[in-house]
Amino acid sequence: MNTKQTLRGLIAATLAGIAFGATAQSAQPPAGLKWQMMHDAIFNANMFTATATEQENALLAKIWNKEIEASGIMNDGSRYASFAVIGDIEYQDTKIILTMFNSHNSNCIQPGNGSGMVDMYSTCPLRIIKFFGDSKNTEQNLPVNFCMLYGDDPNNSRAKNHIEYGFDKRSGIVYLRTIQYGKVVPACNRALRVFKV
Repeated sequence: MNTKQTLRGLIAATLAGIAFGATAQSAQPPAGLKWQMMHDAIFNANMFTATATEQENALLAKIWNKEIEASGIMNDGSRYASFAVIGDIEYQDTKIILTMFNSHNSNCIQPGNGSGMVDMYSTCPLRIIKFFGDSKNTEQNLPVNFCMLYGDDPNNSRAKNHIEYGFDKRSGIVYLRTIQYGKVVPACNRALRVFKV
């Protein structure tokens, strides 16, 4: 096993739990939790049809502006493609954005390639932005510890390969999980307390 695979395995085995000062939470979601698929966006390319709305796309372009600009230039003078996923939670008068970003020069750990490689997801930082009313209140960047999947193609459809999140209002915890080849990837389960209840 190479160094990248070993590091990725160690990261995937660690549950991220710090969000707005909260401590680690159990990654076991409550029964009946409603799951939503994160929307994806693509910048500087059109490799697939993105699912982000026009409003989400504009917000992602603003959130990740520096990273998109730093994605690098290809030999033909065009920028490398950049990808982002987004989910949002609204609770009382607060809105929280969950988002991840990946590109040629990103901080993500990319999936391995070659014979015998199975996993398609990258492992990336998670950015959480908390809005109170119309103004941005808090922004936090969590470590490279979150699985990220995006895109759609005939061999690996979005329906079977994506990121989902669910918010439990009783605990104030948001759960994230990765669906790969139509199955949950246990190593990618995460739980973050984003509201104090």
